[in-house]
Amino acid sequence: MDTRLNILKTKLQRFGALRPEAWKAIVAAISICTLKPNEYFPHKNNCLGYVAEGILATYDMEGRSIPAIINFTSHQQSFITRQSGQGIHLKTCSTTLVFYWSYDELKKLYQQFNELKQIYDALTAAYEQRLFLRMRFLELPVTERIHKFREQFRPILPYLKKKDIANYLHLNYSHLVKMWNLQR
Repeated sequence: MDTRLNILKTKLQRFGALRPEAWKAIVAAISICTLKPNEYFPHKNNCLGYVAEGILATYDMEGRSIPAIINFTSHQQSFITRQSGQGIHLKTCSTTLVFYWSYDELKKLYQQFNELKQIYDALTAAYEQRLFLRMRFLELPVTERIHKFREQFRPILPYLKKKDIANYLHLNYSHLVKMWNLQR
């Protein structure tokens, strides 16, 4: 656990100053969730999560008969759950360890350590950029869409199912597999 926490600490320090007492408070406020493949992260409104190990797929179920995968959050990436995202669900693609902080814990941390807001904003911006990435992919021709996806998600490709990639890229599964094999 210490190694994972040290990696998190280093990541947070890249976004702003982190006093030792702030770090101790962050660690004291951590909730931990271990999930097996195909399990859902229990949705908690307005929490900040960090994938210490594994991969989460973000599903948007709002107004859809078949949920759309809109994001993949992998090792050492953060995510935000919003109150407005009631149709959003996070499902594991592999065994996953998540550190998370509830809204109430985050409020306490910000009141005590004002500088943490800058770090939170940077983590939120990184998460939102990953959400918008899918929209940019969908604007591309299919072959370029697949190529860019492979480049962007190369480290986690062995852990993703082709049907999930097809869903994310908004492609028919058979067509994706055919195009995927042609691009090898």
